[in-house]
Amino acid sequence: MTRAALAAALLLPAAASCVYYNGMWSAQRLAREGAKREARGETVEARQAWARAAVKAESVLAHHPHSGWADDALVLQGEGRARSGACAEAVAPLDRALATVTAPPLHERAVLARAECALHAGEVALAARVIEPVLASTDAGRRSRAEYLAGLAALARGDRDGAGVLLGRSQEPAARVAQVQALIAADRAAEVPALVGRKLPGRLDEGEWLPVFDALAAAVGPESASVSVQRFVAAQSLSAGARARLLLADGDRLLAARATAAAGTRYAAAARLVPDSSEGQRARVRAVRAAAAAATGPANLAAVRQALDRLTRTGLSGEAAQDARVLQALLQQLAGAETGSEADRFRAAELARDSLRATHLAAALFESFARATPTSLFAPKAIVAALALEPGAADSLLPVLDSAYPASPYTLALHGENSPAYAAAEDSLAQMLGVERADPGAAVAALVAPPQPGPRGPALDPEPGAVPRGAAEGTRRPGVRRPGRPDDRPPQRPPDRL
Repeated sequence: MTRAALAAALLLPAAASCVYYNGMWSAQRLAREGAKREARGETVEARQAWARAAVKAESVLAHHPHSGWADDALVLQGEGRARSGACAEAVAPLDRALATVTAPPLHERAVLARAECALHAGEVALAARVIEPVLASTDAGRRSRAEYLAGLAALARGDRDGAGVLLGRSQEPAARVAQVQALIAADRAAEVPALVGRKLPGRLDEGEWLPVFDALAAAVGPESASVSVQRFVAAQSLSAGARARLLLADGDRLLAARATAAAGTRYAAAARLVPDSSEGQRARVRAVRAAAAAATGPANLAAVRQALDRLTRTGLSGEAAQDARVLQALLQQLAGAETGSEADRFRAAELARDSLRATHLAAALFESFARATPTSLFAPKAIVAALALEPGAADSLLPVLDSAYPASPYTLALHGENSPAYAAAEDSLAQMLGVERADPGAAVAALVAPPQPGPRGPALDPEPGAVPRGAAEGTRRPGVRRPGRPDDRPPQRPPDRL
């Protein structure tokens, strides 16, 4: 052998070892990057890093299956696949690692990844069984992760109290989200404000907390849930944008619940946090909307329109600009309601109730409609609508309804009585408002005469066998059976014998 050949033969193992070491080092570096990005809430970037780590580890294992680093590569291959979201590809290497790897740190990492994949697949019993030994790990980080996963498994099994204990011990940032969900599910939502009002570990993602507060509001009401939001925002290390988004969502829930003053406070706080951002613009527009929703009469809307005009002149963009245009159009429709037609006035009251969510304004508009058009077929409907919005006005509105419109289908419906004229009246209202296309055969199809407006109220129950005015013989609405007397029906023929 020549000297050059001997030197090459001696260098080959070292070169192979170097390539192998570099490959494993790269895989571990990518895994550390994935873990750091997970901690920062950078989910997409974290998954990409874990996926690349898995590819590197798989390559090392394929080229050096019997090396001293083979177990590390096998575990990292499965762990990287699992934490990148590719559990279908992670199960095989992880099951192999659980069967062959004995070193406790590596085995526990494989257990954690396998349990996570089992939970994703809905295999709750498998996840709970696999994770059990790691709950006693001497490593605090792996033990905390195991407590989190075991808590999720307990929550999925319906063991809400057990889930709360396990999740409460875990230091994983996501464990607090799951713990609050467990408390809500266990009817222990009263404990949530104290839990979220103290500094929580790790970097928090407001995107994970927004649906939690939605669930809390559904359980205890938006105003009670708002207390937890306020404590959470004050106690946690969150960016100004994250706090603003949480406050915006809280304001939206309060506004939907018609807690307009509290909603306005939330929107103002969000705007102060990020005055020059898109969230700040949206918050200012919604604060104007909350002021409109708090209006008690048409006169209050003038100041609201002026505030919105000033805001739009500052220059809005994106969603805030769109919100402002919608609100401006709505306020414009309401502004012309008092001098509009009967349909315009009734539509304005419904817009105030359904679109603006202005309870007091809508009630005032419905009452104004009833006073201005007392002979309208829909005056009693307006009174009934006002009663639903202002139950405290029952003492003054109910006597008017019962004395002036005793036979109206709306009065009868309020008192729990049926009237066949109700559907016809609603059809007439829909046509007046342009909600649905008029059906030329509606009058023919009705089983009773159409309601007639006037001091006497609508004609409700016709004489038995009466035919609606103008009805053509033999025509009726498809699917509606025409009433007939028993003697009008042909005798039933017994079935032929087979």
